[in-house]
Amino acid sequence: MVEKLFYKSYWLGKYFGNRFEEVRLDDAGLVLTSTYQAPVIVAWSDVSSLVRHTPGIIFDTVVFESAGQRISVGWLHKSNAISLARLFTEQYYTHHSDCAAKALGKISSYLQKSGYLRTSHCRAIRDFVSTALLEIPSSSEALSLPNTSKDIFAQLKQWAELDAAMIDDIRARYVVEQKQCYQALFDRIESNPLTEKQREACIIDDDNNLVLAGAGTGKTSTMVGRVAYLLDSKQASGHEILMLAFGKKAALEMRDRVSEKLTDTSVSAWTFHVLGQMVISSVEGQKPAISPLATDEKLLNNQVNQWFSDLLEKPDYKESTLKYFEKHLFPEANPFDFNTQGEYFNYIRANEIRTLKGEDVTSFEGCLIANWLFAMGIEYKYQPSYLESNARTPDFKQYKPDFYLTEFGIYIDHLGIDREGNTAPYIDKESYHAGIQWTRQLHSQHATRLIETYHYEQREECLLSNLESKLASLRVVFEPLPADSVLHTLREFGAIDQFSVLLSSLLKRYRANCYMPGELERLADHLETTGQLKAAMDLLRPIIERYENLLASNNEIDFEDMIAKAIGYIEEGAFTSPWSYILVDEFQDISQPRARLVKALRDSRKGTSVFCVGDDWQAIYRFTGSDVGLTTGFESLFGPTQTTSLDKTFRFNNSINDVASQFVMQNPSQVKKQITTHNLVHSPAVSLVMKPITNNGILKHLIEILQNISGMARQGACVYLLARYHFRLLEADQLAQLKRSVPALKIEQHSFHASKGKEADYVVILGLDNTKNGFPSRKLIDPLLEVLLPTEEPYPDAEERRLFYVAMTRAKHRCYLLTDMNKTSDFVKELLADNYAIELNEFYTEASQLMAPEHECPSCKTGRLVKRKGPYGSFIACSNYPLCQHKKSTCPQCSADMETSGRFSVCLNHECGGWVPLCPQCGGDLKHREGRYGKFWGCSNYRSQEPSCNHKEQEITYS
Repeated sequence: MVEKLFYKSYWLGKYFGNRFEEVRLDDAGLVLTSTYQAPVIVAWSDVSSLVRHTPGIIFDTVVFESAGQRISVGWLHKSNAISLARLFTEQYYTHHSDCAAKALGKISSYLQKSGYLRTSHCRAIRDFVSTALLEIPSSSEALSLPNTSKDIFAQLKQWAELDAAMIDDIRARYVVEQKQCYQALFDRIESNPLTEKQREACIIDDDNNLVLAGAGTGKTSTMVGRVAYLLDSKQASGHEILMLAFGKKAALEMRDRVSEKLTDTSVSAWTFHVLGQMVISSVEGQKPAISPLATDEKLLNNQVNQWFSDLLEKPDYKESTLKYFEKHLFPEANPFDFNTQGEYFNYIRANEIRTLKGEDVTSFEGCLIANWLFAMGIEYKYQPSYLESNARTPDFKQYKPDFYLTEFGIYIDHLGIDREGNTAPYIDKESYHAGIQWTRQLHSQHATRLIETYHYEQREECLLSNLESKLASLRVVFEPLPADSVLHTLREFGAIDQFSVLLSSLLKRYRANCYMPGELERLADHLETTGQLKAAMDLLRPIIERYENLLASNNEIDFEDMIAKAIGYIEEGAFTSPWSYILVDEFQDISQPRARLVKALRDSRKGTSVFCVGDDWQAIYRFTGSDVGLTTGFESLFGPTQTTSLDKTFRFNNSINDVASQFVMQNPSQVKKQITTHNLVHSPAVSLVMKPITNNGILKHLIEILQNISGMARQGACVYLLARYHFRLLEADQLAQLKRSVPALKIEQHSFHASKGKEADYVVILGLDNTKNGFPSRKLIDPLLEVLLPTEEPYPDAEERRLFYVAMTRAKHRCYLLTDMNKTSDFVKELLADNYAIELNEFYTEASQLMAPEHECPSCKTGRLVKRKGPYGSFIACSNYPLCQHKKSTCPQCSADMETSGRFSVCLNHECGGWVPLCPQCGGDLKHREGRYGKFWGCSNYRSQEPSCNHKEQEITYS
């Protein structure tokens, strides 16, 4: 009991309006007295604010609130005012400490019952504290409160502010307790005891939980352990748990493992489609019928093809189709967006860009012009030699215009410059413009007609219309081919059938995305492909209508409906989830609609916990709609999340781990993880095998590699042959021969995608080259499909890089990278350039392979200089020929490669010793010639007309 404390105002204050002259306070409250009115009694329970001390020049004032009224006591000496304010505050908190203690007691009781402290629990406690103690501000450390009261208010302050350190401490203590309590369960639930991180993942139970795994770190074991823990700890019964997988096989495996380990058959382990079907059945009262078009891709493609053919009989649709093909036959890429000319050539080759007449072209824009000329009935030759002269100089090769219109004698050159005259980054601007001036002078000299078109015209979408105007001004007669003739050509070219297949893919992708009304149109407005997308949607929309009408008339649904209708029913409240715990396997493969379905299920039942296991390093299914951003940006979609990383792999050793992890983490968007390995080795386990590979030569190299493996491996060891595409693997007879050559090994072959989730003792990776179907793949996804897929990552080859990680990490003991260094993959170049810890000397390597990196084409940067034969003998040319025209001479004596040494080209074959002098003026070869005055050395760039190099010398020796 605190005795009454007395404070009195200065006597003069009563004459100047001071309302209260005396203040007494004790445990019960305050008594304020005045000469002119009855005392005012204020209980502490009625005080609604802390006292506020306002200093004055001579006297101070204290103010507080009670029952909504402001009470002011003035004319206090400073010491009295300070003392009154301090004791007022201490008594105020002392009075409310009982209430605060009761609140903490309720919080403690709540925590004991609630298990793991979820974010939603923290928010509920914060709201409770804010409500229960609404009028009690935080206390000051300077107050003379009992330590117990200080502790109470300090804890309340932590809850009110959701102090992260306190919450982390509570959670950590809970996890430690649960680990100890359920140690026996975690030790026996799988064949090997769960790791510490796996146990933590099983126990941590926030509203949203993300478990980031690495290859071989036990994702499925963690899923099973999580279910076992929930059941054993009585936090859930089996019917309250839903496990989701993407494939039927994975769902069955989870169901079998749960049944085997836990003998509980009430846990649901389904695919997303089974879940959707169950939701629809529950709402509609009957199981929906599945359309045969949903289960037979060939049947769907045939049906779409029939609809497309029928629609082409309609004049308007036929015209729209032809306009589409005129502009959008191939996926377009801006040549200015490539770093090297070779990269642009890879795009041309990978996407098989050629004219309707079957001509290989060097640019997409050149293909557009060729096809337009064809459709307009204008005969042309593509890149013929200039007819009027042998136009070649020391600085410029034989002039080959892009087009020659044979009936009109008109040349067309397409120039790769923008409005400001800039060239692509890999083209020397000064030299390019010098070439333009030279060709213009050449046409002027020979009075030939030249039309120029420009790259910027295509970017401004006026290339073909401008060309038509330019040709019309020269009185070119257009005789457009009839629509049916163009369609016939397109059919012969295969474009109609290819577009029909594309329409089928677009139909499935469009429906799978579960677009809201107008969503696709809004998306298109922000994309460069808007024109193409809108044109394609005009062609696709009638297909969609026919498809949906067919489903409706047969009272059937497809797999896309299973997801879309389920989402709708849940979001509308027609279906309420019976599950309190939702577990999702391989979350990195999830698409936006499936993530939306999981979120809708969570939100339909209060207190539901979401538990997702995935590895963003193994996200390789963007082409099916999977969005890795849903894993790397998990919290932005689902809300506050607890993330646990499974950091120990039991599959591969530390050497494979170091190479694969370092390689995949070059992409800064990948989640940084430190994976440790159960198996440790002390030498490189990724071996680069550098061999010249021909169409029939790969089998010989594989036999060598596998015989080497057989010498170190156990009997029956498994070896995977892996490639980016199935067709880059061995033919059946080759595989049979390989198996006969090494009977001690079990040999399988898979594509990179098909190998995911599998493992082998040894892996050999094939197809590591930069050819059209090489790896990393540079084949562009059709721009229309690209629009309907998740946004592509800005980092180059992001998904191809993850594919390489997946391929390497299938191996337990050793991974072999088989490549021909004369056409090797950019990924192999990176491994070498960045000094990855890989083995380079396990097999004999020819000198030509070791020297290959030095033989990079100086022009396109991606090709290799290889020996070729022509009508005038052998020469060295780029492997990207005919796209890249770079070439140089070989030794005239032995045809070996040569290198520059001073003013000579010297043969690299030391047994030969051949040499060729170089022109000191232009750098060309000096040829031994004979004229009217005898023998001399003359420049190979000599021409009978200017410009020409006329340098010559009488005698040259090399030593």
